[in-house]
Amino acid sequence: MTFLRRTAPPGSGLPESHPRRSWRTGTRRRAGAAVALLTACAGVAGFSAASPAPAEESPEGGSDMPRTLQAAPDSLQTPFEESDGAEWTTVAESQRFWRQLDRGSDRVRVTTVGRSVEGRPLQLVAVGDPAPAEPEAAAQGSVLLYTCSVHGNENSGREACMQLARDMSTTTDPSWRRLLQRTTVLFINLNPDGWEADTRQNAQGLDVNRDYMALQSPEAQTVVKIIRDWKPDVLNDLHEYGSNPYYRTDLLQLWPRNRQTDQVVHDLARTMSEEYAAGEVVAAGYTSGEYGIYVKDGEPFLQVAGDEQGRILRNYAGLQHVVGMLSETANDPLNAEEEADESLLNRRRVEVNYLSAVGSAYFTLENRETLARETAAAAVRVTEEGANRTGVVYFAGQDNVLPTSGNEVEPEPMCGYQLTVEQRDALRQTLRLHGITWRNNAQGAFVTMAQEDQPLIPLLLDARSEYRIAEATPVETC
Repeated sequence: MTFLRRTAPPGSGLPESHPRRSWRTGTRRRAGAAVALLTACAGVAGFSAASPAPAEESPEGGSDMPRTLQAAPDSLQTPFEESDGAEWTTVAESQRFWRQLDRGSDRVRVTTVGRSVEGRPLQLVAVGDPAPAEPEAAAQGSVLLYTCSVHGNENSGREACMQLARDMSTTTDPSWRRLLQRTTVLFINLNPDGWEADTRQNAQGLDVNRDYMALQSPEAQTVVKIIRDWKPDVLNDLHEYGSNPYYRTDLLQLWPRNRQTDQVVHDLARTMSEEYAAGEVVAAGYTSGEYGIYVKDGEPFLQVAGDEQGRILRNYAGLQHVVGMLSETANDPLNAEEEADESLLNRRRVEVNYLSAVGSAYFTLENRETLARETAAAAVRVTEEGANRTGVVYFAGQDNVLPTSGNEVEPEPMCGYQLTVEQRDALRQTLRLHGITWRNNAQGAFVTMAQEDQPLIPLLLDARSEYRIAEATPVETC
């Protein structure tokens, strides 16, 4: 990938043409301080950001991670690259690309982990050095997961994933090899039916990124199984958005806002999103902002998206103790040059998601041990909360907004939920996909809150939850 020289969009507050800036010099200090502070505040000992190796820090600001990858030989070009951004890669072409990459590199393994509604393969690409770990071994270590364009008409995420996986498979850079030796990197190619039809939805007409609780689509089921079985520590969900005068940056990024997310996991995700993913994008001369927030003259004035819904992947990931984030790049022109040259626009879309993905990789490289420790500790913490009936159960609100109704919060948590026989039988498969356990009894089944899925259980089973899949009976006496 050849990086573009960025021309700032009107109204961004940046000069019309500006070089790569020294973003990381100041922000590296803030990032390290933030990582140390957030765990200290949560009572977690021994947590600090590792100092980057010399090869990982650029004298121009930002990390060297994007540029060192570019030294990898372009032995396998995507159709998008071959056309210089004029043509998007098709479903069939992507399948050929992944087969060639699998055959050509021991670092890459491509497997079919599910089928779409119309029967197309859902391919999971695993990358590691010298070879990717198997799921059980990887789950005990470090895993970084990229979800590549769950919406079929958002092209840049899957193009970025193809290029990044290819570049990882060939790089000789010591920093990247150290990442791949210690972390299994996964790419899941989602919604090929929507990709083929050029639609946001899948072939059922469902928005898969609103289906991570109900699991009505095979695509969402596949992602949830990957999270359950591989136990990723880090996730970056790659998307695109439509800009307007108040919503106009190259990247919009966001962390899990759901108040049921463990605080340490939430704060780690926010650090990755704001300091690392956005940091790589800004260091390359692009602009970044917070997803869902309209801004005028530098002042945020309206939130239009990016709420706490547990059925959205960045929030679902947080509920499952994954340090996750959302990346969205503008899919329409942000300046006159992009207006005049669609290929330039398309290349910028891909590059921004690529850089955000590199930022998540850099975050994982610097904080691998901390991430593995704290995601595992979060599962223990919520299990203990469920057993001791401590904390607060939130059915609404988000990290920057408290609930406004007593029916949206439960300050005295329940022991668990009682399912009827009919509910148990209807929900059995869905609960298993989420990793939730239950105990059969004469009335049906009891789902205890004393388990790793404690944050998710009330959102699925309580009548007070907007996106519940059943109205089970809260059990107050243990």
